[in-house]
Amino acid sequence: MKNKHILIIIGIALLIGACLFVVVSSGGILWMLSSQPLAVTPTAALPPTPVSYVTPEATATATLPPPPTFTPTFTPLPTETPTLVVPSPTPAPGNTPTAAPSPLPPTDTPVPALPTPTPPPTETPAPAFSFEAAEVDTFPTNHLDFDVYIAVVDANNTPLNGYKVVGVHNSGLRAESAPSAGDWTENSGAMYYKAGNIKYQVANSPGGVWQLQLVDGAGVAVAAPLDFPFAQDDLKWYFVLYKRVN
Repeated sequence: MKNKHILIIIGIALLIGACLFVVVSSGGILWMLSSQPLAVTPTAALPPTPVSYVTPEATATATLPPPPTFTPTFTPLPTETPTLVVPSPTPAPGNTPTAAPSPLPPTDTPVPALPTPTPPPTETPAPAFSFEAAEVDTFPTNHLDFDVYIAVVDANNTPLNGYKVVGVHNSGLRAESAPSAGDWTENSGAMYYKAGNIKYQVANSPGGVWQLQLVDGAGVAVAAPLDFPFAQDDLKWYFVLYKRVN
């Protein structure tokens, strides 16, 4: 490590010495040059150069003919000849023909009015029945008969006698009940209890629809007809309450 430092110092010293040598040498050379006088060497004068003159040749000039002179020509416009207009004679007043009035178109012949249609006669309302079906009930059963329990009562639910039910099957079969009693003589019993005074029954009834109507002792209908379906595979029995309304 110490030797390395010594070598660096020696290198720096040599570099400084070289710089000093260069500076001293340059100064000596400059001193020598400045101490000697400068000598001027005479230069011989050059002889004059003769100047040559060139005589210009004549140049031919082309002469152009003068342009033609344009003389404008004026064509006079045609002069309009005035046309003499002769006024039409004014007709004297009172001689103006009057146009004849056009005839009016013929008036259409009026179409005769159609006759007012005669209104149809008013239908006479059907007579009101004395009884109405105040209650109609349906219940299941296992009987093969067509059974209907019927109660015929007045406005106070009192049983009335002398009425019967007439039934017609859709096949044409017809059956009538016995006359009604003045008491509760027909009772359904079993699970669904209903009391009446007529029992309408058709043993082994065929399937179809029965239409029943309440009539009085003379066979006159006193209530609107009612329809009751009956089927062997859907057995039912019915109850009807007929109540007097007038």
